[in-house]
Amino acid sequence: MKILLWHGYLLSGSGSNVYTANVARVWREQGHDVLLLCQDRHTDELPFVDEYGEFSADNATLVCRPVHARLGAGRLRVARPAIGEILPVYVWDPYEGFTAKRFVDLDDAELDHYVRANVDALTTAVRTFEPDVVLVGHEVMGPYIARLVRERTGTGYAVKLHGSALEYAVKLQPRYARYAERGFATADAVIGTSRYMCDAAAQAVPGDWPTRSAVVNPGCDVDVFTPRPRDPGAPPTAGFVGKLIAAKGPQNLLAALGRTTTPGLRAVLVGYGEDADALRALHDALVAGELGKAAELVGGDPVAAHCRAFLGSGDAGAAYLDRVGRVPVEWPGRLDHDRLPGVLPGFDVLVVPSEVPEAFGMVGAEAAAAGVIPIVPRHSGIGEIGTAAEAALGTPGLLTYDPGDPVRGIAERLDAVLAHDAAVRADMAAALVRLAHDRWSWHRVADNLLAACTG
Repeated sequence: MKILLWHGYLLSGSGSNVYTANVARVWREQGHDVLLLCQDRHTDELPFVDEYGEFSADNATLVCRPVHARLGAGRLRVARPAIGEILPVYVWDPYEGFTAKRFVDLDDAELDHYVRANVDALTTAVRTFEPDVVLVGHEVMGPYIARLVRERTGTGYAVKLHGSALEYAVKLQPRYARYAERGFATADAVIGTSRYMCDAAAQAVPGDWPTRSAVVNPGCDVDVFTPRPRDPGAPPTAGFVGKLIAAKGPQNLLAALGRTTTPGLRAVLVGYGEDADALRALHDALVAGELGKAAELVGGDPVAAHCRAFLGSGDAGAAYLDRVGRVPVEWPGRLDHDRLPGVLPGFDVLVVPSEVPEAFGMVGAEAAAAGVIPIVPRHSGIGEIGTAAEAALGTPGLLTYDPGDPVRGIAERLDAVLAHDAAVRADMAAALVRLAHDRWSWHRVADNLLAACTG
């Protein structure tokens, strides 16, 4: 089958990038002919890319050249549309070769140029590649671009949703809700990463498109994220992996440590972000018994309100502060995704304490594949991972906590999980590995995604 993918960004780093790269890789392995349009300039570093090309300045022509790749049953070509200097993004990060600018900060002329360039490139790809399936990513602007291409060529398309576009564009500016509505209206299928993702999009984007929606969870590389034997003498370890920002909730994990009772517990917070220094200072203040300073360091960010309320409660007393000082915390710093498989299996438990809705929470699936027990809030897509894991273990309520009381909830779940002896936890880990292989492997995701695209 000939599959045309449009993805506005790179093939590494964020969740949607990893998702796109892996489904393209698997489709190639399965014998499909895949053309992937994105803005990645370093595809020669990916062993599953057969050819790389760039569109002409007017996006009317495309020339690809072979790159070194392992032989596969199919073929994957990656091509970069010419969009100019500005790369519209949902959350600002630097991008090599571009001036990154948030969608909400684009003026109409900049947005029109971006749309027109991608419409021209996708039209060229459709007419020359003649795909059986066209799949575009994110709520904006991919679906609207595909709609305009459909008006030119008559070629249908499917949409896969990701959370960032919904939270940081569609919900923030009415113009993006209108673009999403128009893009969804003529899509053959709209595919969410979780039931929550479809429901949240339906609240923000009107239309009858939910009748054509489907859920396909993202996945993880079960051949890379694998368990490793635990040192029986190692201390019980609770890990966190993600951006060190209040929205991801690491302050809740730090505050929860003083509520735990598990002997020998340690915590490891892996990541980077704008709140990294404040989080380290928060932990130092707690260890020093300076509750007032700790509350100040949490700050006034609304997403940190739960942590701030706990620190001001009667539960944060002398015994609590004594316990905080007896749980060591490590800060390894930034860790790129390709190094995560070597670190994640070293945890007994992974806490994913996000305060904001998550479209899915891929790191929870990666933890399960690595035999690490995830603890998650009972909300959004990340909660769906937790309930699936609880169902696989036959332990309802063991891994998920009330998002309205995260500090106490995390502490209780940590103690409850780690109260099981090593042999029981090993059995739990094995069941989670089976769940990841059965439900979240990239091969399963690629099969389900293609089935959803083709009805």
